[in-house]
Formats: sequence, structure tokens, C-alpha cells
Amino acid sequence: MNRCSASYHERRLYEDLMRDYNNLERPVANHSHPVTVYLKVSLQQLIDVDEKNQIVFVNAWLDYAWNDYKLRWDKDEYGNITDVRFPAGKIWKPDVLLYNSVDSSFDSTYPTNMVVYHTGDVTWVPPGIFKISCKIDIKWFPFDEQRCFFKFGSWTYDGFKLDLQPAKGGFDISEYLPNGEWALPMTTVSRSEKFYDCCPEPYPDLTFYLHMRRRTLYYGFNLIMPCILTTTMTLLGFTLPPDAGEKITLQITVLLSICFFLSIVSEMSPPTSEAVPLLGIFFSCCMIVVTASTVFTVYVLNLHYRTPETHEMGTTTRTLLLYWVPYFLKMERPGIHLTWESLPSLLPCSKPKRHSESLIRNVKETENGSRASSLEVERRMHQYITATGLSNGIYPPHGVKTVLSNGGLIHQNGDQSPPQIKSGSPSLEPAQQAQLLLLQRIYQELKSITKRMIEAEREGDQSNNWKFAAMVVDRLCLYIFTVFIVASVLGILLSAPYLIA
Repeated sequence: MNRCSASYHERRLYEDLMRDYNNLERPVANHSHPVTVYLKVSLQQLIDVDEKNQIVFVNAWLDYAWNDYKLRWDKDEYGNITDVRFPAGKIWKPDVLLYNSVDSSFDSTYPTNMVVYHTGDVTWVPPGIFKISCKIDIKWFPFDEQRCFFKFGSWTYDGFKLDLQPAKGGFDISEYLPNGEWALPMTTVSRSEKFYDCCPEPYPDLTFYLHMRRRTLYYGFNLIMPCILTTTMTLLGFTLPPDAGEKITLQITVLLSICFFLSIVSEMSPPTSEAVPLLGIFFSCCMIVVTASTVFTVYVLNLHYRTPETHEMGTTTRTLLLYWVPYFLKMERPGIHLTWESLPSLLPCSKPKRHSESLIRNVKETENGSRASSLEVERRMHQYITATGLSNGIYPPHGVKTVLSNGGLIHQNGDQSPPQIKSGSPSLEPAQQAQLLLLQRIYQELKSITKRMIEAEREGDQSNNWKFAAMVVDRLCLYIFTVFIVASVLGILLSAPYLIA
């Protein structure tokens, strides 16, 4: 019985409210007065941010409120009914739309029922999945903050007919579901009026700003940290011995890895030429470092495998790579101690000073010792021939004169040819002549072997100089690239507005 009574009163209320009601008529008693509409946005979820297409997908509820004087009633006359529902389109509603919508249907709200109270207050809360255009600033990506907005306004009513105002708690995020990629530190709402050239009346609009801050944990562990570790692998290439045969392979592998990471960043960034993302600058610096390290690795290998037959070390190269740079890098070769006083002059016009005295002294002693040994052999052969009475057939070398000076033998005014046998000497027996010929042949062979050994030692020293120069360039590149990598990483990361969100 009560249900029938309630249904009767509700039917009668609907009939009375809809009698002489026109949903095209603005609900104002005075035509010159505007309808005041209050709007509140309740954000439910930030679905996605498409940086490439500059579109933001959000789930939100729109809360409209206004007063319709024609929809008032005395609740005591209608069975104490305080509110009723009307479907969308049955009564007047504001034609408020989202200006920056990129949805194919433009208005993506669901047509829910409107709630009308006995005081004439109307509440309409249509939910929707909104696709809004948002200019994405990728300058600080992935340490970026984006400021997107919802801009609502009446499509046909000007400010003199519809006054759009923000409701209390205009941008509500109390029911917001946190997003794993974006943090929402702040939301604001503002009202503005715009004048168009076609019309003198103002057109009010409400702008709900969405301040988003990107969470950097994903990019830090999946892009930045792997790239830093990969870039530091180039430093290992400078410590790898050239004879290992893997220096250039390691550098090229690291270069390909950086190119792969850079391609991932380019796919994530919008195709704009207004700014280069911070992450892109970081990867570009890493790629420049790896490319330069590859070039220097090729140069190091070129130096390492140079030989005296193909290359001769110039004075400037020798001065820099064998003396000055090793001195500052604290690199010393066995048996050679570099001091500031022993460093040669860098000026090409000045006469180079003597260095590495121990090494040069060894070379000189080797040459002097070889020459002294030759003279000693000749002197003893001459003494032997004189003592045995064979001087009639043996003659010492022409112009040979040996003197003792400072413990060494000096050869003056004569060639270094061995004693010659005078053929046909009647006092020389055949056996003795054969022995002397054998001694002469042995002497010639020893002299040739000594000469080849001296040349081989000299060539070995020159090859070792090239290898040491390659080691110096390797060590210099190791220090330079270490400083550059650390400075670039710290400079780029510390320039970001924030590191952790």
C-alpha cells in the first residue's frame, strides 16, 4: 500500500514538473540574468601519457550543479519526496564541452541521469574517458614535469547567458588511483574569460591543470644505469693489451650497444625539433665517447705494430710520447728514470738534449766494445806472428795503431781489415797458412754476426719505442676518458630539475 502511494506521488510529481516545461528554455526567471553553473572534476585515474602523439588519457567524473526554478516542489504535497531523476535530454542542461578533446566523438562522457532536488538544485555527474591534447616538453626527459589541462566551456552560450564557475574543491583527487609512471604533486583550477572577434560578449571557461612529475626509477634502472656501465666498458679497452687482439672488438661492441639504447630513446620521444631530451643528450655524449675511444684504439694499435722498416719516429713524437707525457703520467721504462732536468725541449728549433743516458751509454759501450775487440784480435794475431817468426809472410793492417786510453782501445788512421797473408812466402808452412786463413775467416764471420746483432738490437729498441708510445697513448686516453665520462654524467644528471620522484 505504501509502495503504491509512493509511486502515485512520484508519478504525479513527474507530471506536474513536466507540465509546460521546455528543455530548450534556460532555467532563469529573468531572461537578462545568466544561469550559474558550477563544475567540479573528480580525477579517478591517469591511464596513459602518449608522449609521441602528445595525448593524455584520463578517467574522470564531471560534477555539474545549477538551479532550475521550474523544478521546485513542496515535498509535503508529494509524499515527502525530496529528489527525482531525469534522463539526459529530458530537462535543460548546459552545453559545456571539453575544448582540448581529441576523441573521435569529441564528447566522451556517458549520458547519466540527472538528480533534481525539491529546492530546484540539479546535479549531473557524467563519467568519461577523456583524451586531451597536451604539449609535451621533453627537454628534461626522463626527469621532466608536464603541465596538462582540461579546458571546459559553453559551446554556444556567452557569459551573459551562462556563468560557468568552479565548484568547491574544483579539482578533486581524493579518489585518484596512483599511477606507476607519473606522480601527481599538484592540481589547480582557474577561470578566465575570452573575447572573440565575432562577438562582443565574453565567453568564460574553466581550466583544470594537471601537474605531472615522471617517476624515474624505471628509466634509471633500465636505461641510464645500463648505459653508464656500458660506457665504462670503454675504459677497460684502454687497459687491454694490444696483443690480445680484442681491443677494437670490445669498442665496436660497446658502440653498437649505445646505438641500440639511443634508438629506444628516439622511439619514446615525440618527433619534435624544439628540444633534445636530456636522456638523448646523455646517450649522445656516451656515443661520442665510445666513438672517440674506438678511433683512439685504432691509433694505438697502429702505433703498437709499427716497425723500423716502415716507420721512423719523428723528433716531436719521440719527445712527447717517450719523455714528456710519460713523465706527467708517472710511467717509467725499466732502467730509465725521467727527471724534470732530463726532459728534452719541446721547441723544434732548439737542439735536443741527450736523454736516457743509461740506454745510450749501453749502445755506445756496445759499439766501442765491438771495435775494441776487433783491434785486440788484430793486435794479438800480430804478436803471435812476430813471436813465431812468421812476420815475413804476415803483415798487420795498414796504419793500425792501438793505444790504451782510459781503459779502452782506440783505432786511429786505418781500416779494420784483418791481417793479410802474403802468398808465395817461402818461410810460411802450408799448415800455418791454413790456420791463419781459418782465423781470418772466423774473424770475418764474428764481425758480421756482431754487426747483425747490433742492428737487430737497434731495431728491437725502435720497435719497443713504438710499443711504449702506444702504451702511453693508451694510458693518456684512459685518464682523459675517465674524467670526461664522470664529468658528463654528473653534469647531465645534476642539471635535471629532480632525480627521484
